[in-house]
Amino acid sequence: MKKFVAVLSAVCILFSSMSVICAVADDGYSHEWDHELKTECAGECGQNPVIIVPGIMQAQTYVQTPDGNDIITEEGFPILEGMDMAFMFDTQKIERELKDAVPDILKAIFKRDRDGLFDILIAIFDDGFKDHYFNPDGTRVNPAATDEYWYSLEECRNTPDKSYNYAKGYSTDENGNPLPTTKYENQYDFIKRQVDISAFCEQYGYDHAYYYAYSSFGNILDTAADLNEYIDMVKCQTGHDKVNIVFISLGGTIANVYLADYIDPDEIDRIVFAACALDGSYVLSDLMSGKTTFDNGMVLYNDLIPNIVSLVDEEYMTLAYLGNTIARAIPQDFFSDFLQEALVRALNEVLGRCVRNCQSMWALVPSEEYPELSELYISDSEHEALKAMTDRYYEIQLASRDRIRELDSRGVDMFCISGYNLELPAAFEHYDESSDNIIQATSSSAGAVFAPVNGTLPSDYTPAIDESYISPERMVDAGACALPDKTFFVKNQSHLTLQSSVNDVIGLCLSIFTDKTLTDARENSAGYAQFNEYRNLKTIENLLRQYGEADLDSVKASRREELDAAAENANQVLAKREWSAQEAKEAEQRLYTAMEKAKLLSGSSDSSFLKYKLSPLMLKIAVAISDFFRFVFRGNDYYLFTIKLI
Repeated sequence: MKKFVAVLSAVCILFSSMSVICAVADDGYSHEWDHELKTECAGECGQNPVIIVPGIMQAQTYVQTPDGNDIITEEGFPILEGMDMAFMFDTQKIERELKDAVPDILKAIFKRDRDGLFDILIAIFDDGFKDHYFNPDGTRVNPAATDEYWYSLEECRNTPDKSYNYAKGYSTDENGNPLPTTKYENQYDFIKRQVDISAFCEQYGYDHAYYYAYSSFGNILDTAADLNEYIDMVKCQTGHDKVNIVFISLGGTIANVYLADYIDPDEIDRIVFAACALDGSYVLSDLMSGKTTFDNGMVLYNDLIPNIVSLVDEEYMTLAYLGNTIARAIPQDFFSDFLQEALVRALNEVLGRCVRNCQSMWALVPSEEYPELSELYISDSEHEALKAMTDRYYEIQLASRDRIRELDSRGVDMFCISGYNLELPAAFEHYDESSDNIIQATSSSAGAVFAPVNGTLPSDYTPAIDESYISPERMVDAGACALPDKTFFVKNQSHLTLQSSVNDVIGLCLSIFTDKTLTDARENSAGYAQFNEYRNLKTIENLLRQYGEADLDSVKASRREELDAAAENANQVLAKREWSAQEAKEAEQRLYTAMEKAKLLSGSSDSSFLKYKLSPLMLKIAVAISDFFRFVFRGNDYYLFTIKLI
């Protein structure tokens, strides 16, 4: 009888809790979603669900015709913002137009007709971007529809991804049949490629993880309002009365609005700002205004090529530094005049209609840059509706740091993760700001103070709080940021490697959500250092995968002992929460060499000598040559240097 009463009571509690949580069902929401409980735990498992609010181009937004049909190219590809930059444009059409324009391009070059050349290229450029234009009032010229996931990752695993059937044709199988260009058979495949939290899902359930997809090019104010509804949905479907949220990159602008207008502290477990543009990015403001380094010879001939190549693939850095010596053969007036004029025309005639008319792009303008730029580009009557929205966001942005501090003092549990000590793209005026390659570190840290890239804070610098908040190498004063005790800093962490930092940065985010002993970044950090260092773990993780799949019984005993020891060491290094790039590289080299000796390497033709001895030596030589030319020629091309010398 007692057992029956206990069961009956539990059932009553369960249904009463469901009715309270899901009472939001009739609240007049603007989205359709399932209001039924979807988890077996009914909110009683002790682990609150996680919502990912991703960054720019991490959702799939299909550009459409006025009647609501997706725009499809002749080859059968969609015009799509997200997934792959190649799908943003009708690339085959652009290639055909460029090919057809070759005679006119050569004629313009022969006649030294710069304006004529620009006219040809801008027309092709315009044809590629026109599907993504915005009207002056901030609305799209073409409608667009985003693949949204108003359900958990569990359902995403069982839902085919729309792009998989669309994007076929770049390659064929042995029978000549077109293969899908994308690898996303289901929606979860796409989401995992953007932010891999599979470790969390495997432990706590895919039904406890959600991905809030939104259009990168849209209205941040509306996106934040929808997030508020999304949180209610997650609570309803999981049975939990609190959620965890990780805001990433552009998601930081959504966080600003959410914290200002919508947050209910009672429904938040923890929030993490990971590489967030809390105060925009100079990349966007410099692009919007056309502020470049094209007239700076020191940058053009010494920094630009290595900087850009490092953003793409560090394996080509030797060629990048050697490229500096070749670049000086191109006259500086070509760089400073031709490229600048090309950019200005592209901005005024093409890019401006995407960037300057889009509210979410204005949300990425740093607050100190906004008054001047908004006055220049959107203060006319034609942009009145857009400016009302951007002004509202600017007010929120200005108060963001204080709002974070206020909420923190009220008990909202928030953490921040910020990369630093990398340059922004060297083509832009603010390139030498300490950053994660895309967002300046002052923005992603909500106000910390940073030394110049590879520099240190002045010897007479006065800490915002005290010396304990200064990083060991004296590059960062964490005491100045909004959350000095709850902000983690990762030296040399690039924005572009966040997706691959599953073991480190993403692992830290998940630890914050799952380990309640981790309460701050200083004394109770679960072993994570507040000031850490980026490690490139791609190769070592691949080697360990090969090691785990290899037939180790075929390895000679003398080799096996060395191999097993190297693998154990590599696993120990990966498990560490105080990260060292040098230690990780040494562990990688040791395992690579052991696997090479055991003849277990696959997918690599490089010997350990070439990979770890000769290649680094060649890079040092290339850097030395580049530095020699920097010292001798400084910011001059060969011709200008000769003239000055004479």
